[in-house]
Amino acid sequence: MATPTPTTRPTTTTFVSCVAERERAGQYRAAPAIAEPVFSLRALWRAWRACQRGKRQARVAQRYHARLLDRLVDTRDALVSHGWRPSRTQCFIVERPKRREIHAAEFGDRVVHHLLVERLQRLYEPVFIHDSYANRLGKGSHAAVDRLHGFMRRLSQGGQRPAYALQLDIANCFNRIHRPTLFRLLQGRLLRAVRRQGLTAVEAGDLQWLCRVILSQDAGADALRLGPPGRHRAVPPHKRLAQQPPGQGLPIGNLTSQFFANVYLNELDQFVKHTLKARHYLRYVDDFVLLHEDPDQLRAWRQAIETFLAERLRLELKTRAEPVALTQGVDFLGYIVRPRHRQARRRVVTHFEARLAAFARHHVRPGALRLAPPARDRLRAQIASFLGHLRHARAERTWRRCLARFPWLRHLFEQPEHALRQLLRPAWEPKRVSGLASQYRYFTKRHPDARVLLQAGNRWLLTAPGDPAARPRPGLGPCREYRADDLGRLCRRWRRQGIAHVRVDQTGHLNTGFRRRALVRLWRPMPPSTVDSRGTP
Repeated sequence: MATPTPTTRPTTTTFVSCVAERERAGQYRAAPAIAEPVFSLRALWRAWRACQRGKRQARVAQRYHARLLDRLVDTRDALVSHGWRPSRTQCFIVERPKRREIHAAEFGDRVVHHLLVERLQRLYEPVFIHDSYANRLGKGSHAAVDRLHGFMRRLSQGGQRPAYALQLDIANCFNRIHRPTLFRLLQGRLLRAVRRQGLTAVEAGDLQWLCRVILSQDAGADALRLGPPGRHRAVPPHKRLAQQPPGQGLPIGNLTSQFFANVYLNELDQFVKHTLKARHYLRYVDDFVLLHEDPDQLRAWRQAIETFLAERLRLELKTRAEPVALTQGVDFLGYIVRPRHRQARRRVVTHFEARLAAFARHHVRPGALRLAPPARDRLRAQIASFLGHLRHARAERTWRRCLARFPWLRHLFEQPEHALRQLLRPAWEPKRVSGLASQYRYFTKRHPDARVLLQAGNRWLLTAPGDPAARPRPGLGPCREYRADDLGRLCRRWRRQGIAHVRVDQTGHLNTGFRRRALVRLWRPMPPSTVDSRGTP
């Protein structure tokens, strides 16, 4: 009997499960990636894995995952036949830190972007200078600030010797990148990779074709604009991608745009390091800093950089900056960096305080605190981001001022005054749960002067020792039970009597199977003198 021919297109379930098992076993990491075809199914699967990281709950990622194998195979076939074309981008406006257009590619296009960038990074990482810190593994904004701080300490000997910094910024960088020039740079690197890095001519041709297709897209004219038209019109014309001359501009928001900007500005990096011989130089996207003991040398470098950008890259500097003494500090990536210390930038602190004030307007009243889970989780993420920023600076007084201005933070987090030295833990739910009684004990210990209403099923429990009408509960003793309709009347009576109380509701299940319960309401009597002008306790 003849052996049946295996199908060439396995089912989605078989493909995903097998690949996941092999990845856990380390077989993908052991395989030499350079020998893999550019548009292989395995390469696309890795690109999808990278693309959906951190976005699994997004609707577009879930729709793509629902027909994962079919979409990957269709994309692979379109790439192999050179028939793939990018879809329209979605353009929306962000206001902070400044008003600008953001172009979001369709999810399937983002998978292709990850595929391309992964292959090009292997060719460019040996070429990029060490002190280029944008969109590279292990070289984020904090690493750039650490490097600048180290340069300052070394050059000034800890602030003992005079030294100067020149901070320069490229004007409207992404919208002014000349795409034909960028493509010639990519093409030259691919040709050199064929001769020196083992890239085959076929692979180089595939990568060159994909770069050409992405760079030929007129993202500004074809974009689907989201939001009110007035917000788009409020963007200055020179910052709109659709207003740029033909062949100029990259859409902000695409992974390929970030990588292509590194490729384009690598020419500047090479010029500064190898022609100008600047020893203390670093760049983060279009913002770069040079340091030297002589301010006249920095001015000469500035003139040479202006000429190079205009003649070779068709770019220009935003302002004609002057060298400043290191003791005055350099405003770089959200920090004021000095030889002996660094501080958080005032604008970063102001934006964070504005977010806290917005939360207080909606959820904080005199003596009262309401915690809706979506707003609570969003606030926690914002505070974690801000603390992550402060931990890289001298910021104890800044954080103490925030706690003094927004004292309700002490009801939401445990020991927030130590947040810069340890993990900030939420206080709206217990860390460890062994049952209903342990949760009740946590909230009574956390709020010893308040009455605790804790939900159990469709009732709210309140311990009532000595009350003959109370029903005994295991681990809690006699408890009064209230229905949802009774809570409003009960809490209003307690407020009139000046009795502090908290309400704890069920919000789901824990991994252990126990009910998750979290604080949703808090009220305590407060004298008028402790309420500020915003009505915040």
